Amino acid sequence: MRMMVNLLVANKNTTELDVLVQNLANDKKYNIEHTFSENDTIYKYSKINPDILLLDDSLSEKTIENIINRLSIFQLDRKKCNTILTLENGNFIRLEKFSKIYSIFYKPFEDNLLYNAITDLSDFYYTPDIKPYDVDTLLASLSFNCFSNGYKYLEEAIIYCYYNQDALEKFDTILEIVGYKHCISKEQVRNAIRACLKSYNSVSHNYFSKDLEMLLYNDGNNITPKQFLQRIVIYLSHIKKKEKD
Repeated sequence: MRMMVNLLVANKNTTELDVLVQNLANDKKYNIEHTFSENDTIYKYSKINPDILLLDDSLSEKTIENIINRLSIFQLDRKKCNTILTLENGNFIRLEKFSKIYSIFYKPFEDNLLYNAITDLSDFYYTPDIKPYDVDTLLASLSFNCFSNGYKYLEEAIIYCYYNQDALEKFDTILEIVGYKHCISKEQVRNAIRACLKSYNSVSHNYFSKDLEMLLYNDGNNITPKQFLQRIVIYLSHIKKKEKD
């Protein structure tokens, strides 16, 4: 049985958005809550921990900046990137942090772009949860040094991509996201992960799973950070879905 997707809508007097939200309300997979001020939005967010925050600039530009910047300090693991902003054309928001922003849409909304973005993001919450322990156990079986910086960066990249698999082809963006969290450059992240992979590339492995062995087989060549990340995420998705079924 699928769990409902919790949607928090922060807006006031926005007919166009109200109509769209009503359409979503007709879909039984959504549990929709409303707020109409900055303080109420922060309070409700911390109380219900919504899967998606739909934040409209009808609350005022300054309020949106405050909400996003305050929410960005919450440690929400997989739910960091769960906010959709809806703005008037020409409106410009100055934000200190963008880690919570999933999409930005300008009014009037084009076709079904906003509706599709919400439904696409909601699919994310049907993904079986993964924990650092799951990644640690897998990487430990592959001879990784769990005390290195590269290991920490690799683990974070795996967990991020597990929940955001569209990002797997944008390896530089993944490096930038990890680097931003640690206040280092993407090249420093890349080099640390490469160094961490040396232990994997330098030894022979007895894989506990035939599927994992086939995915990681690289025809005798050293596996690159991007290749490893992509294949490990595919493997973890496969086994977690099997567990769920």
